[in-house]
Amino acid sequence: MKPIESMATQVDFTVTICTYNGAERIGEVLDQLQKQVGTEGIEWEVVVVDNNSSDRTAEVVASYAQTWRKDSQLRYIFEPKQGVFYARIKAVESAQSKDLIGFLDDDNLPAENWVAEAYKFGKENPQVGAYGGIIHAKLDETPPPYFEQVKGYLTIFNRGKTAFCYKRSDRPRRIPPAPGVAIRKQTWEETIPPPEKLLIAGRDEKTMAAGEDAEMMFYIQNSKWEVWHNPKMEIWHHIPSHRLEKDYLLKLARGYGFSIHPTRLARYYPWQRPFILLLTPFYILRDSLKALNYYLRNKDSISKDFGKACELECLIGQIYSPFIKLY
Repeated sequence: MKPIESMATQVDFTVTICTYNGAERIGEVLDQLQKQVGTEGIEWEVVVVDNNSSDRTAEVVASYAQTWRKDSQLRYIFEPKQGVFYARIKAVESAQSKDLIGFLDDDNLPAENWVAEAYKFGKENPQVGAYGGIIHAKLDETPPPYFEQVKGYLTIFNRGKTAFCYKRSDRPRRIPPAPGVAIRKQTWEETIPPPEKLLIAGRDEKTMAAGEDAEMMFYIQNSKWEVWHNPKMEIWHHIPSHRLEKDYLLKLARGYGFSIHPTRLARYYPWQRPFILLLTPFYILRDSLKALNYYLRNKDSISKDFGKACELECLIGQIYSPFIKLY
């Protein structure tokens, strides 16, 4: 399928959806975008970036484009280089927005006012370079009893109904989770390095280690731009049943631990990182003692408490994290 060309030179807000073999998922996201309300006076578009899919993704998007809502436009872009960050770069390059870009994955279902609230917050807060909202879970079955303990690994976060700034000086230091985040185009261009200069280029499918979205957000937080939580932006993360299986979650938890060291480095300015690397033996010792202490305190309950089993896997992964190279 050829790219669907833009009908406008510039718009106010671009929604990007990066997808890989998402033919069975992306229709649900597009259905939610078809239902958006409160967009009167907003020129907006949806750009689907196909990250080298081999399924029917292009056909699905083409079908939706034929009947797309009149006050918006739907475009399809193909990115042959595999990797979500390459897809995000293509999304930013292809966006017709003058300023604001909202990022959705192909399993992120936005609330019906998501576009309106994302645009409004960005226009009212020009000092904010990036902002995210509340992420709910959309499950295909009754949640398992351990769901509340493991939902963070599945990127389910509700940080309250009050807007606040994620400050670099906060302890613990936090950033908005990636699903449904909005980033100002100028902010991206000023702060995000090219892929070859990233510490984390994407998820390692063998180890489940990742963190490229966190690295990106730390770069923004380290700049002059503010990073905020906007509770009026809500999405539902559609989690299929297989992602709730215990084997998958244990691997995911360890992958989260594997990601700790590179995301720790990303928190610092480039000139500080050599000094942080010198502390690597200290981090390994500290993390080993932390994992050992956790095991000794919980050894009698780990086999019965799946949440604790996942936490132990994460702590073990953190020990090995300095030795994991993320490509």
